[in-house]
Amino acid sequence: MSGLKSSWELSLERSDNLVPELKSKKKLTKKQKDQIAEIRKDYTAQIADHDVTMQDKVRKLSDRVPPEEIAGAKMKLEAQFRDDKQSLEEEMEKEIESIRNS
Repeated sequence: MSGLKSSWELSLERSDNLVPELKSKKKLTKKQKDQIAEIRKDYTAQIADHDVTMQDKVRKLSDRVPPEEIAGAKMKLEAQFRDDKQSLEEEMEKEIESIRNS
């Protein structure tokens, strides 16, 4: 063979050059994969719970807040939910990273 490489082989070489840390990453064990899946499931459930709670609070705003303040209160609740969601996602990623590094 004359040493010619297929486009697939060439693209693999390029991807290794672009992101060399992917090549050095170790493979996850079955136990680690299961732990990561469980963490993702738990955090997804927590985020969904926060979402349902926030939506319930938004629906009940008209009972607790004067009509002219509803839009502001809704925006405040949504911003709080986004912050909570982001912090939960960051916690999740930290836990997953610690499992990957163990």
